Amino acid sequence: MDDRWLAHLVASRAQTLEDVAAAGLSTVAILSGDVAPEPALDALAADALERGFAIATCSLADGGLHDLDVVVGALASSLRVPGTDPGRRHGLVVALDAFVAKHKKHAEERFEALAEEEALAGELRVLASQYIAAATGRTEARRLHAWLGGKEMPTDVAMRPLAARTAKRALAQLTRLVRVLGARGTRIVLRDADALVELSGGRRDVAYTVLRELVDNADGGRGTVATEILVVGSGALDRRAHSLTEHPALASRVVPVLPPGLPVPHQSWVSLEPQVEIDREPPSVRAIEGKRAGAMRALVRVAQGLPPLDAIAELTVGMDEVDARIEQLFAHASNDGSVFAVLVGEYGAGKTHHLLHMEARALADQRPVLRLAVERLDEDLGNPQRHLRRLIENAALPLRRRATPIDRLEGWLRTPAIRKRLRASLDTIAQGDGDAARAAERCLRGAEAGELDDAAVMETLGAVDLESKPGNPSYRKDAYGRLLLWLDLLARLEGCEGPVLILDEAENLYRAGVSRAERRTALRSLGFYCGGALPRACVVLAVTPDTLGALREEAAGLLDEIEGQSTLLPMEDVAMLRRRLLRARPIPVTKLGREGLATLAEQAHRLAKDVHGKRVERGRDEEGIAKLVREAKTPRELLRRLVMRGERAAWLGE
Repeated sequence: MDDRWLAHLVASRAQTLEDVAAAGLSTVAILSGDVAPEPALDALAADALERGFAIATCSLADGGLHDLDVVVGALASSLRVPGTDPGRRHGLVVALDAFVAKHKKHAEERFEALAEEEALAGELRVLASQYIAAATGRTEARRLHAWLGGKEMPTDVAMRPLAARTAKRALAQLTRLVRVLGARGTRIVLRDADALVELSGGRRDVAYTVLRELVDNADGGRGTVATEILVVGSGALDRRAHSLTEHPALASRVVPVLPPGLPVPHQSWVSLEPQVEIDREPPSVRAIEGKRAGAMRALVRVAQGLPPLDAIAELTVGMDEVDARIEQLFAHASNDGSVFAVLVGEYGAGKTHHLLHMEARALADQRPVLRLAVERLDEDLGNPQRHLRRLIENAALPLRRRATPIDRLEGWLRTPAIRKRLRASLDTIAQGDGDAARAAERCLRGAEAGELDDAAVMETLGAVDLESKPGNPSYRKDAYGRLLLWLDLLARLEGCEGPVLILDEAENLYRAGVSRAERRTALRSLGFYCGGALPRACVVLAVTPDTLGALREEAAGLLDEIEGQSTLLPMEDVAMLRRRLLRARPIPVTKLGREGLATLAEQAHRLAKDVHGKRVERGRDEEGIAKLVREAKTPRELLRRLVMRGERAAWLGE
């Protein structure tokens, strides 16, 4: 490997790591080349550790992204935090031991304080806390290793095992735990990426979808933090049949957008081999000033073809018609019924940006926002008992710090005055005849008059017990009832209006390996969500035009088959879903004209300037920008190209 190219590669990725740490976000990049990657990986690991970041590695040949739980377990087992002896064994237990050795008798207290600061939650927090508090830690270490291996061990606290449904959440919590243990962030290296291309069609499609989800990192504000994920493969990664670039949603995020040149920060695809003559030393890595962190958060996202996590006016163009429709939808949803809308746009046209804009409007209107991506159909969309926990975990409430329902539930139970109101609300709901009454009765089970059994409330509203249940009508009805109870409680205790439910990535209904029967099962649950059962709700289905056409074409036949099933619940109103699918007037993600794209280009330049100051002016090329505006196929492509041009100008002075 060329040493000078390696120096530029390491420096550019170091700047990327500094940027994501300052922004509190994550980024994904592909490293490919026909040279042995070990020198680059060793140098990247050493540089990260020296800068105070942890390192975790995994071979995708041993466990592909279609088995993300296996990958997460391997990453935790390989974890190395700064300051540990390079000759010692590594892993999460070793990192916990180092934390205890550093903080000694204050370790337990310090861990809990830092865990709160980093919003660490879930099974990893419980297991790590138990290990730190233990006298010897042997039993707790076995319990932690068992959990990372996907096994269940008896504990006093109900915990979900590490599995496909919980793996993305576990990865996010691992990156937060790393920061609690003293590292500034994490560099994750996924080697042998060619193994993804060699998977069977169905598994490969799942793996690419998971990789796209890791890029998006839009897990309800609870995704990976201060993390760089490097996916490493051969030089044929983008040339082989079924390569990453042939997956439309993934390609729009990772394909190179800069002409060949020296490596620069935030590139999504980087060569391990020299692409041009090397005529300079690598630039120095700079720390990001605190006042620029907000702009950096937006830049990190836009560089990957993603909208900022917070909808910002500076990158909003052509939303007037959408705003008018949103006003109309919210007005209709204020009645006791519900409204249904379809948001239609091609990959890269701006659907996600529109959804974030709608989310911001919903939160401002005191509406909870629930998001459900169409991912693993056999486990999720058609089985509400399995996806209910994920739905409420990733929801955003119109409260401080966008708390989730689970966050608020813990707060309700901690506050004596709200506990009383919660008990009174549950009593009232349980005495009614609505679908939430049974769930309210379950919350009150075993509690004395006027009191609450915290375990019963957490179990019922937490819905962990439902995740492993089959799709029988009784379990589906139970899940629907618990969701309705949540919405009722949020209205009573927090003053929330009706929810906005976003059903995203519906094109996965038609990905490779998804059968007609699986689509039929998925539509059964859509009959509940989109059929009018959610009071005062605004339900938005986000799809590509092709998917909407296919859904409408199949809807009549599939829904007729569902209506003939004896297991269909009355609240799964497939007749209403059929009418709404066929009659809904889509909200188009309008293709921006030349003027709108030019405005977007100017805003992208302003964003880069907010981060880098006058350094980006050196690369300002009006003729080149005009050419990009003319040639851009989508707003996403234009934004990525312009932001990365700004990165090159700021980094290399070109």
